[in-house]
Amino acid sequence: MPDIDASPARRVVITGAPGTGKTTLLKSIEARGYRVLPEMARALIREQLAAQSKLLPWENHAGFGEKLFERQVAQYHQAPAGLTTFYDRGIPDNLGYLRRDGIPNADLEEAARQYPYFPYVYFTPPWPEIYDRDAERREDLPLMQAIHQALEDIYRHYGYQLIEVPKLPPAQRADFILHHMAQPTT
Repeated sequence: MPDIDASPARRVVITGAPGTGKTTLLKSIEARGYRVLPEMARALIREQLAAQSKLLPWENHAGFGEKLFERQVAQYHQAPAGLTTFYDRGIPDNLGYLRRDGIPNADLEEAARQYPYFPYVYFTPPWPEIYDRDAERREDLPLMQAIHQALEDIYRHYGYQLIEVPKLPPAQRADFILHHMAQPTT
């Protein structure tokens, strides 16, 4: 069970390209009593599809990115002080996607500096054997690889240290992250 104290919130990002097992991994972490906040992009896509809106990344990525940024900032503030909170993607993910599509948003990129996460970002690498497409996940495997690179680039841009999560069953991946987080930083 996570410790609660008076220290600031510890916001931990688990990210990676679509279909790399992030959400399943986060369910394993949540089952251990940690607070986990869901991916905001998928929720926004579902909402926009239901409303038959064009505010979708494949229709209006710039507008979608701005709306997503607002929601990610609101989600950022949901981490209570003294508690470790895990995020299924962080604010830089959105900015990496925008850059990859050739529509970087300098204002959002500068504003994102106000919302720092834990210095280690846990990356789930491309894993074609578990990849599956659905209504919100439309990317093919080459695009998955390009997204992976864009995410690595944006998190490095912000100075985070990237930790690759091994391709293991979800419980073992959770063990890896929690063990790594418990190690003293150098």
